[in-house]
Amino acid sequence: MRRASVLPMLLALAVLGQRTDGARAQEGGKAQPVYVINQPEKLRVEGVVSLAGPIEGVVAVREPIPQGQLVAFREVEVPPVAKGEVTRLVQAGTLQAEGFVNMVVSLAGFQRSTTTRAGEVGVLLITLEELPTRAWEEHGQALFAVEASVESKPAGPAYFATSPLRAMVAFPRYRVLLYNNTDRSVAVTVYLYLTS
Repeated sequence: MRRASVLPMLLALAVLGQRTDGARAQEGGKAQPVYVINQPEKLRVEGVVSLAGPIEGVVAVREPIPQGQLVAFREVEVPPVAKGEVTRLVQAGTLQAEGFVNMVVSLAGFQRSTTTRAGEVGVLLITLEELPTRAWEEHGQALFAVEASVESKPAGPAYFATSPLRAMVAFPRYRVLLYNNTDRSVAVTVYLYLTS
């Protein structure tokens, strides 16, 4: 028996002795039950404690838990393709957004050669869920899509960029698609900053 639990037992026995004498006098000699509850000691934690973070691996408690993550799809070649040409849009990759609640979408790029026609260069984030995917592939409808675009002009600078677009993360995965309404190929980088 541990020393810490002996004292409550002795106190309980002393109370039981007093209680049973009084109880016998009042209830015709029947002893009443006495319950002793030993409270456990406070839980002590030793060693390294860790939490699973929203990124791969384990993050130690001593380090700050990441509140954001930058994902970039760099210098993707995008030939002239209109946004409505669903099957021809350039796939930059898949965004894994699980565990995050907000995203900031930015697109930057440069013209490979001088364009003769102004046009939009943009990114579409299409959720990878069955119904929105079917609506996109069969009818060109972008349900729950996030889109950022910028105009590229023939007389404008070689480099172009969108204003950062803040959006809510509504699904765990998105397909990243690129379009280019100009008449020349462009190289595009998409920056997606995810925050908790």
